[in-house]
Amino acid sequence: MGRPRKVVSMSTGKIGKAARAARSEAEKQMHVKADALSPPDWLSDRAALEFDRVVRESAELGMLDNLDLAVLAVYADNYSRYADAAMHINIHGATVTTKNGYETPSPWVAVSDRAAKNIFACSAKLGMSVTDRLKLIVPTKEEKSVNKYIKFFGSDKG
Repeated sequence: MGRPRKVVSMSTGKIGKAARAARSEAEKQMHVKADALSPPDWLSDRAALEFDRVVRESAELGMLDNLDLAVLAVYADNYSRYADAAMHINIHGATVTTKNGYETPSPWVAVSDRAAKNIFACSAKLGMSVTDRLKLIVPTKEEKSVNKYIKFFGSDKG
């Protein structure tokens, strides 16, 4: 199985120019279009609005593509579920009284907890927080143009 491959720009091992160029070209071909990012029909109105908001806000960064459709739909659906549960809890409270007079947690608390868990999982995959985006960004290796030690050799060729 071995170690996962690094992107060419971060590779520090010995690799020839031809192999580096071939891998760089292969990485460019791995990108997927982002032309089909529209909310699925089964999403509620609130979920569809959140779906569109995320697509619109992330368009400038170019981080989402067509393969993110399912994760984004699950995120938006759970966002809507969480909002519904939170509204119900705000109106009716976080507990309910049983027939025996005991107070138990409202079923809406479990709904909001599950929805929040799914929201956090999906948002991490989509890079929706600054720390998540930093994990997704591939840093580029800076090329040094001037050797800083050339001045010690007294050569005019540097």
